[in-house]
Amino acid sequence: MFILVITESTNSSSFFMLNDVIYHNYYGNILIKMENNVIFHSKINTRDVVKLHLWTNNTTRAFILLSTSGYTYFLYALDNGTIQIQDYPLSLEIRSVAFTTKDKCPYMAFHNNVARVFYFLDKGETLTLWTQIIYPENTGLYVVVESYGPKILEESHDISFEAAFGHCTKTLTITFYQNVDYEGLYDYFEMQHNNTGLVMVQLRPSEYSKTCPIAQKVSDEQEINNEECLFYRSYLRHQPSKNLKVRYIGKKYGCPLRLDFTEKFQPVIQLFDDNGYVKDVGANFIVWEIHGRDDYSFNNTMAQSGCLHEAQTWKSMIELNKHLPLEEVWGPENYIHCFSYAMGKPGDLDQPYEIINSSNGNHIFWPLGHSGMYVFRVKILDPNYSFCNLTAMFAIETFGLIPSPSVYLVAAFLFVLMLLFFTILILSYFQYVKIYRQYIYKPLHNPRKHKKN
Repeated sequence: MFILVITESTNSSSFFMLNDVIYHNYYGNILIKMENNVIFHSKINTRDVVKLHLWTNNTTRAFILLSTSGYTYFLYALDNGTIQIQDYPLSLEIRSVAFTTKDKCPYMAFHNNVARVFYFLDKGETLTLWTQIIYPENTGLYVVVESYGPKILEESHDISFEAAFGHCTKTLTITFYQNVDYEGLYDYFEMQHNNTGLVMVQLRPSEYSKTCPIAQKVSDEQEINNEECLFYRSYLRHQPSKNLKVRYIGKKYGCPLRLDFTEKFQPVIQLFDDNGYVKDVGANFIVWEIHGRDDYSFNNTMAQSGCLHEAQTWKSMIELNKHLPLEEVWGPENYIHCFSYAMGKPGDLDQPYEIINSSNGNHIFWPLGHSGMYVFRVKILDPNYSFCNLTAMFAIETFGLIPSPSVYLVAAFLFVLMLLFFTILILSYFQYVKIYRQYIYKPLHNPRKHKKN
């Protein structure tokens, strides 16, 4: 629901009624504190109130504070002129009263993708939203769409329904649009004025109670967290003795681009200055994984890229510059192109070509046996492109269905396994028979020989 609250105080979410105070927080809870410190609770979309447990006597001057994080506090003004703050467990108090009153939310979950308070629609534009409710079977809940304001928008509704394991899921997709033809009108501006305005829309369940949570917003925006990533040593360039554990810093690297590991990827590099976007970069550039991963490759070979001799690679440049860190072993200062016979030895032209530009069609491709997180740094390689050392960083997260082994390989493995099992079984049988035959004809104890006098 989009709610507009007009109050006399610009930095408060409460308004006053005589000696009583009504508080409304982000989670839809409504608290009514009486002058005698009795507190009543209600919630949006409900029409009744319940009395909460008394926390202080009726003579103490007390106020309720709501923080921007949603926490609730009691503020006491004591007789000695001091102020005391006490946490108020609003959620626990509500659950305690709901337990005694047997109040129960009629649905299990209610979601929507309303990510903003205001949406602006221009001519010819549409807005599509969805909302979903999950509830027990045979309760018949549904989503109510209520519009307030001028009737300037058309609506189209599409409902999908699923039922499984005693629960029902009902999804409502709503599209808002305007179906007005402004062409050839004598009173164009008046027609335009009559079809503009502010429309308030509320999406709510058909039944509600004070124990129900507010609708959860499902957004396409990803939360950027710091996550630990484990890199196996076999995936790293220098083959260390132990696996490498690194922390992905979301604020530094941004949201990773998620790619199916069957999908090839060619970075598109753009140049920006203080005023914003300048142009796309068409010059040669190189990429490397900053943590040392090298379990990726390039789809173009040196021969396919038109090289006449062996091109520079990360492996060859590291060998030539062992005393330098990885980010300095290769750059515009030591770049040599591979399109001339006079500038290098022929070498092996079937190696991957590790230089990318916007027109050579060279893409990065990923290993199919595992998913992974890659943090790449980009460096412009063309020595004639800029006086600046132009670099950038981006992150790629690969995912996908790991291919299952071949049926013939699995069958061969099972055959060898069964053959080994039966071989051991037969050998153990013959060993047992040999031991059995040895002792069946041989007495367990040798008879003693009596001496003759």
